[in-house]
Amino acid sequence: MGGGVPGRSIAMICGPAGSLKTTLAYSVLYHNARTSRLKGLFISMEQGRESLLAHMEAFGLGPDPGVAIVDVAALRQAIKGGERPDWLGGLTAQLRRYRDEVGFDLLALDSLDALYALTTFTNPRNEIFHFVEELRALGGTAFLLVESPRDQARFGQHGVEEFLADGILHLRLKEADVGPSTTVRRYLGVVKMRGVNHPMDYYPLVVEKGRFAIVTK
Repeated sequence: MGGGVPGRSIAMICGPAGSLKTTLAYSVLYHNARTSRLKGLFISMEQGRESLLAHMEAFGLGPDPGVAIVDVAALRQAIKGGERPDWLGGLTAQLRRYRDEVGFDLLALDSLDALYALTTFTNPRNEIFHFVEELRALGGTAFLLVESPRDQARFGQHGVEEFLADGILHLRLKEADVGPSTTVRRYLGVVKMRGVNHPMDYYPLVVEKGRFAIVTK
């Protein structure tokens, strides 16, 4: 992509279960914290903090003080409002508070689908628009993880997310026959990235010792 995801962008990481969306997003925060001293904040709406850390360590991504993890249990304590709190408004308020008190440069939200499951919408398109604009106003670079079935070319549940985001990184799974067995391989494509002259091809994606790479030859 000629230097990576532009700073202050909002990028979606989309793909089916098992495509390593969570690991890829965490890896971006982890390596930027180690090499560029950028502070990362990982919001886990599905996994607990300890479970997530164990998962990442299995990929060679051990704990790093430059990446803070906030899970849904901690968010429930911070976001009040009875049985159905305002999750979109409450989450952005907590993010502003965290930015002002601690600071972060990179944000990953895992996932939009889990956040939507907790949210009672009255006007989804309008509320999602304001939520994305609130994220943009935070001033950092944000990665929003989205579950997308293998046979689905649409990104986002409400048909508006893909237009609001600056970029879309799409992870695909493809079956391939290898001798007598069938294997599943991962591919990565950049569907959209504003301000970047990027190819539209999908490349094989490999991960080793906590580092992702694409195969171009």
